[in-house]
Amino acid sequence: MNCKGQFSLIAALLVAVVLIGTVIITYSVIRNSPVREQAQILSAIDETNFALKQILGFTVGYYGSVLQVTGNTSYARTLATNYLHSGLVNIASMHPEWGTSFSVNNLDLTTYWFTNNSYSIGNLAVNYSLNGLGIYGITYTTSCRLSVQIQNTTSTEYVRLSVARDEGEPIINLGRQNFKFYRYIYASSTWELVNPSTEPAAFANGTYIIEIPEGVDSYSYVLQVEDPRGIIVVASSFSKYTITLSWNSTLYQQLQDATLTIELLQNGTMRWLGQNLNLTTQAKPIPPIPVKAIHVNQTINNVDREVPFQIEDWASGYKIPLGLTSNASVFGNRHMIVFLINPNVTKVTIWWNGSDTTTQTPYAYTNRYFTDDPPTFSNGILTIQLSSSGFQVTASVGNITSTAYLMRINSESDNTDPEWAYTIYNGVVRDIVHGEPEFSSGVNNPPCYNFYSHVVLTLPANATYYTYQLRLIFLNSIDKPRTITEIRPIRITGSGTCALTENGTLPSGYPNVSVTTGYFYNMSGVWQHHWSQINSTTASGFGIMFTDETNKMLYYFDKIAGANTGTLSVSSTAIEFLPVSSRAQVTNFVDALDITWYGAVVTFDGTTPIYKSDGSGLWVTVEYPPVITVTTES
Repeated sequence: MNCKGQFSLIAALLVAVVLIGTVIITYSVIRNSPVREQAQILSAIDETNFALKQILGFTVGYYGSVLQVTGNTSYARTLATNYLHSGLVNIASMHPEWGTSFSVNNLDLTTYWFTNNSYSIGNLAVNYSLNGLGIYGITYTTSCRLSVQIQNTTSTEYVRLSVARDEGEPIINLGRQNFKFYRYIYASSTWELVNPSTEPAAFANGTYIIEIPEGVDSYSYVLQVEDPRGIIVVASSFSKYTITLSWNSTLYQQLQDATLTIELLQNGTMRWLGQNLNLTTQAKPIPPIPVKAIHVNQTINNVDREVPFQIEDWASGYKIPLGLTSNASVFGNRHMIVFLINPNVTKVTIWWNGSDTTTQTPYAYTNRYFTDDPPTFSNGILTIQLSSSGFQVTASVGNITSTAYLMRINSESDNTDPEWAYTIYNGVVRDIVHGEPEFSSGVNNPPCYNFYSHVVLTLPANATYYTYQLRLIFLNSIDKPRTITEIRPIRITGSGTCALTENGTLPSGYPNVSVTTGYFYNMSGVWQHHWSQINSTTASGFGIMFTDETNKMLYYFDKIAGANTGTLSVSSTAIEFLPVSSRAQVTNFVDALDITWYGAVVTFDGTTPIYKSDGSGLWVTVEYPPVITVTTES
């Protein structure tokens, strides 16, 4: 063999060996190079940051969901914080080899809802380490936002709004399932969420045109928007109710100090002494807004100012008082807003602050009027004393005193300890007490079986009257028919010399006043007996007054008795409200019945009486209360 050829072959083999070794070393170096490690670390950081932003979005959504149901900011924040931390644990468990650890420096959750420009925001600052990758002390801050702005439109069939996410970026991929309108169900006094029936029209700038579902007020609506991250915003086309009061200027010109206690219910109804006020517009239900957000303003003698009010909890269809509503709750069908008005008030505005961090106004909880020491209650003008035996109430103004005896059936009353429940005392605009007259031995002469009675009294501020709500519940009693010879929910006594009683209404609208005593019942063409008053002097005395509705309920048992039994019985020293009287008894009464009578007991001494000789007086408030117009504003 040629030596030169052998050398060439050996040289070629050596080159091949070197090349193979070089390739192996090169690939080994590439595989273990810092460049690859850096790529892995960057990928881990990006993945962690992305997961943190996602969990923040879920946390903001969870916070809003809890807040929407409870109205309790601190509770919602606690649950949302726990949710975030559980999410961080889950992120760390996805790559245990990374050895991820987190330290939350700041979590800020904020909502501003129930306005035409509403939003939900979350801000997060986290310090974390990827111990398994040798990376420590990474600081990451991020935020999530969903904004909804309701735009003006003249359409009654569609709403127009814009939706944006972080840094104002328009959201254009929402469908009908992302929009839910609040629709009020009057039959159950509840709100339900309903989607539009068609897909919305979406535009590149985040604007949506959405069809209004049936049963939703096109001028006053509330809308929930939820994005794919689960963040929700509750926006509203309005953030205040404007209640305009129309007073009969002729009748009220001498009654500037007459105080009416108004109860605003969730369904938008406004009541005075148990009767709904006349609305010239459709009632506007109150959205499920946080109680702490609510304010009340009034225009008094052309000056607008914030005024005291209280929000109360009730049960059994607003029949049983439970107390003042917690400010960490959502306004619902057990709540009412109570405020006072007089003829100087021309407008009442119910408005709310949409921020979740707002605090309740002192006007909703500060006592300005009452010096109560139960069983004695005083508003600075009128003092009432509850008896320790039997359901008796003594009221005094100046030197005049009247006593009311409550709930007598067939000549029998509860003379035991009434065990009054002092539901609200030293209140904001009124006190409330209630109790249950008990007939432990039954009503036996004649027998009246299977019934329950309940009494609610309120003492409003700035008033010379206290109000009563007297309720009887008769159960079905087919096996034990009842005979009723007397139902006397209330009897008022005191010293007096002259009785004045409305006995029908004159064509002028003023009462036809009788100065005689006796029975005032549903006579032919004359049923209006809204009040009766007993004077000690021309400027002092006591009396009872009630609205049209209770006046008619006075005669409820007439059709059952088959004769005119309901009557107002008046003497020179006493007034009795008798739905069943000695004029006619009720026999074989077996039906179930739930009936309530409302009214007010007035005691006056130099203050405004029920009726004055010039025709003025508090009688106007029960026969001609103000007419109401309700509108909404943003």
